[in-house]
Amino acid sequence: MNNNKLIQSVNTERDKSLDALKAISIIFVLFWHLQPIKFVISTNTHVLINIADQIVKNFELQLSLTAVPIFYIVSLYLYFQKKPSIKYFQKRILNLIKIFVFWQVIQNIFFVLVTKQAPPLCWDNIMGAKPDLPLVGGSVFYFLFDLIILIIIAFIYQLINSDTAKKLINFVIIVFSIAYFEFLYIQKLNLPHYDLRNFIIYIPIAFAFANYKNQIIKFKFIFLLLYILFSIHDIYLRADDYPLSIYARISIVCGALTIFCFTYTSKIKGNSLLQTIAKYTLGLFAFHKYWQCLFLLLIKSLGLDNSNILFSEINLNIVYIIQAIIVILETIFSIYLFKLVGLSKFVS
Repeated sequence: MNNNKLIQSVNTERDKSLDALKAISIIFVLFWHLQPIKFVISTNTHVLINIADQIVKNFELQLSLTAVPIFYIVSLYLYFQKKPSIKYFQKRILNLIKIFVFWQVIQNIFFVLVTKQAPPLCWDNIMGAKPDLPLVGGSVFYFLFDLIILIIIAFIYQLINSDTAKKLINFVIIVFSIAYFEFLYIQKLNLPHYDLRNFIIYIPIAFAFANYKNQIIKFKFIFLLLYILFSIHDIYLRADDYPLSIYARISIVCGALTIFCFTYTSKIKGNSLLQTIAKYTLGLFAFHKYWQCLFLLLIKSLGLDNSNILFSEINLNIVYIIQAIIVILETIFSIYLFKLVGLSKFVS
């Protein structure tokens, strides 16, 4: 009986930590896409405003972009923890395919309604990176497509019986990925944000967390130090006009590892808001760009100037603040409607 209680306690703690990671990740996604803090910079802007602007931009580029890698680590971590059978694997893949197809159909229908054009017939559309929506860019559903591929690879990976072979494969994938990311830097190349090569590295990382979590977490301060050092590396190269990749950066890998380790080891109390955000991350992820697109199209049709500011003293753009509030509220409302009509599986 005591053992059962202990197991339940561990599972509860684990779920709270993972809820926190999901909530942090979706908040980062919304911050990156909506960019609620936007300064209007000119030659006469005060130096303190310029500094604040750089802090916000570096937060977006160095911290917010850890969101997708964290999602992948959490998803693959849970997958490896279940020691999945072929039956579970098939069920998981079919469920992801249904969700992906559903949202990609919605993306294409929305594109047709808004642009009055046929969606492009190309590979990027098939795998969820397109079609691009006016003013807000491409589809976010490449995430689901890449997750499907990653889980397929993870399933094949887990079939390897030799621990030595797995460790060797882990080492090769991690070292090759890191070396490849740095090679892109040197060659002044970047990798498209939806390219699977950005995310292969998270298979061995998630496997390591699922099987050697306590040993990995011991290195959390080293991950933090590496994250800081490689973020400085990114900032320096960005200032020198290097075309940095969105996700193919060592700093992003180290940042995701750092956040996972510190969040997982934190004593997180039960929080209904946190659990709700975590439960509906898919809905928040899926809906927000549609409402953002509609909001910006409305602003454009009204002929409003996007450079309007809230406070002239700090040059803060009011449009982005209003956009963030409205988009988040409309997104929450959309999730609620989906629940009402029995489509909860597509938002949670």
